[in-house]
Amino acid sequence: MWKKSAPIQVRIGLPKADAWLYQQGVLSLKPWYSLADGMIITLTSILLAMVSAFLLLEERDEGTGAYYQITPLEGYTYLAARIGLPMVWSFLCLLMVTMLCGIAHLTLVQILAAGLLSTLMGAALAMMVVSLAGNQVEGLAISKLTGLNMLGLLMVWFVPRPYQYLGAFLPGYCLSAWPG
Repeated sequence: MWKKSAPIQVRIGLPKADAWLYQQGVLSLKPWYSLADGMIITLTSILLAMVSAFLLLEERDEGTGAYYQITPLEGYTYLAARIGLPMVWSFLCLLMVTMLCGIAHLTLVQILAAGLLSTLMGAALAMMVVSLAGNQVEGLAISKLTGLNMLGLLMVWFVPRPYQYLGAFLPGYCLSAWPG
C-alpha cells in the first residue's frame, strides 16, 4: 500500500521522520524540505518529458513520422503537438503534485516560476534525447544522462559557495537557488 502512495510518504512521512529524529537529538529535516520540493518539481517534468521523447522515438523507429509530412499537421506543428502538449500537461501535473505533496510551504509565485523553469527544462531535454538518439535503445541511454541535470539542484545544498557556481549552467541550479 505504501508503495502506491508516494505523496502520502512525502507529505506525512517526512515530517513524522523529522519529529522522531529531532526527538532523538540526531538532526532536523526541516532545512531539507526545500530540497525535497525541488526534487518533486524537477522529476515531475523530466519524467513526463521522457514519455513524450520516447513516443517520438517510437514513431521515428516505425517510420510513421514520415507520414505526418503529407498531412496538414507537419513540421513544427507536429513537434508542438508531441512535445508542447505533454509539457502543458506536465506543468498542470507539477502544480497539482507540488500543492499536494509540497512540504516547504512555497508561495504560489515560487511554485509557478519553478514549474515554468522545470517544464522548459523538460521540453529541452526531450528534444535533446530525440535529436541525439538514433533509436529507442540509444534514447534510453541518453535519457539516463538527463539525470545529470539534477546535479545543479544538489550542488546548491552540498557544495561550498565558491565552487557551487560551477553548476550554475545546469537548470536544476536555478530551481534550487531560488530565494525563499
